[in-house]
Amino acid sequence: MLWEIDWLFGVPMMIVTTMFHVCGLVLLGYTLVIFERRRKAPRSVSFFLFICMYMANVVILLHGVESIAWAMLYMSLDAIPVTRDAVLYSLNAFTAYGHESALLAPEWRLLGSLEAMNGSLIFGLTTAFLFAALSQLRPVRRA
Repeated sequence: MLWEIDWLFGVPMMIVTTMFHVCGLVLLGYTLVIFERRRKAPRSVSFFLFICMYMANVVILLHGVESIAWAMLYMSLDAIPVTRDAVLYSLNAFTAYGHESALLAPEWRLLGSLEAMNGSLIFGLTTAFLFAALSQLRPVRRA
């Protein structure tokens, strides 16, 4: 079995989705700085909850776009011809859930593993970013 072609498509896709995600996190960080600069009162629990919901929505959007990009790659390679199956497989691989209802064509299975590795890296970046951001934006205790 030749896997060079999987690497040929997988590694550039990993680079593109990781860079897209990093750019998204940088923009998210900039918006958090803007929210913080415009805030006039001490940080409240409601502000903190708003920030949490905002960040969660942005991160979910980023992960969704990246999964759909992988699904489009699978469809363009005819690894999974049906859109719904390609998106399902991509979400499963990206999150390392690994559900077996949708499978790649045998010659493209390494590509799915590369997506899982990409998803692990991106979820790690997201976790680090969220932890750092939330620790900086936690509510201020009143004395």
